[in-house]
Amino acid sequence: MSVITALIDTTPTMAAVQPFSTNLQTIRLPQEEQDTPFSSFFNAALNMMEGTNYMVQNSQQMQLDFATGRIDDILAVQMALDRANNAINFTSQITNRVIESYREIMRMQI
Repeated sequence: MSVITALIDTTPTMAAVQPFSTNLQTIRLPQEEQDTPFSSFFNAALNMMEGTNYMVQNSQQMQLDFATGRIDDILAVQMALDRANNAINFTSQITNRVIESYREIMRMQI
């Protein structure tokens, strides 16, 4: 079995204010499910979530460093915030499209 880390919302009220990493848990996929097209899509989605999580954590660290005086480049802080904001928006749009596609597939009659 391989170990895959996925975003699972364990605290719905705090998910909006805490970084993604606090909501990460381990999911184990059976060996037969690791070679399916879904698994490659799932892995790509996890990589996207990890990238978004990294950008959010980086921007938060830069904000903290700026507030404590460790760095004084406000432009770098603003760029990190913009990158994190864009990554979150992109991730949420992809999530919305996937959910809408799933709903469309479920409405199809066979």
